[in-house]
Amino acid sequence: MPVQFWRKPSRRMLAIGAAVTAVAALAGGGVAYAATQQPAIKTSTPRSANQVTNLDVLRQQIRNYYGDPLGTGMASGDSNYAKEVRSVEASGQRWLASAHHSRGTKAIVLDVDDTALLNWNYEVFSNWAYNPTTNATFVNNQQFPAVFGMVDLVRAAQREGYAIFYLTGRPADQEAATLGNLTSDGIGVDAGYPGPTVLRDGEDGLFTKPAAANYPGYLKAACTDDPNGACTTVHYKSATRAHLESLGYDLVANFGDQDSDLAGGHADRTFKLPNPNYYLP
Repeated sequence: MPVQFWRKPSRRMLAIGAAVTAVAALAGGGVAYAATQQPAIKTSTPRSANQVTNLDVLRQQIRNYYGDPLGTGMASGDSNYAKEVRSVEASGQRWLASAHHSRGTKAIVLDVDDTALLNWNYEVFSNWAYNPTTNATFVNNQQFPAVFGMVDLVRAAQREGYAIFYLTGRPADQEAATLGNLTSDGIGVDAGYPGPTVLRDGEDGLFTKPAAANYPGYLKAACTDDPNGACTTVHYKSATRAHLESLGYDLVANFGDQDSDLAGGHADRTFKLPNPNYYLP
């Protein structure tokens, strides 16, 4: 099975659990006990090293897949990655063009990182080791190009009368830079997407993840039982989609590169883009 790379909880994923040893002092001496945290990713355990792809070999395979064998940070439009993405995009366009729904204003929802904006340049820069400070530099300088074919899909959806919503796990303090990178503000890369639709209640249609203390009511209700009341990716995104539906939007399609972007319902159909770089539970 492919090896996945670990990321910071607030941005990419919950940290992989290691065995944590605590020591309790009891009468007559200290007794050590182990409390094992379960890993976020459920997979098989190799019996030998031959069953695991060498990390350096795997990184090179991924570079080749993106059409960037020398690791320049520029993915190729002729790469196998681009071909696979365009296949998903074409399927999505066919669905949006053929779908006839009457349960409200038709809309689409898109994740941002590696769904709308391609993060390949950061993966190469960081050697697949996520760092919140360096990643924020890429985000705030608006350095991410559009994912191949996705601008065409979103613009076609807009022409066909769809409301456009973006739903990302990026923190709220990155919202302005995210909007600028997606659309056109003259800073860094202007990916050329249509701006998000303003909701009926006046909300901005670009959803970034607020701090738990600032959660709107629909997130507080959905995430009460999550650790410290902080939404998991699935609960944050599915609750936000449910909120959109409550305002009268029919979410005809939901696009994401992670299963957690798509899980939890509240969309007529889901479309998963390829991403071998990281895994977000």
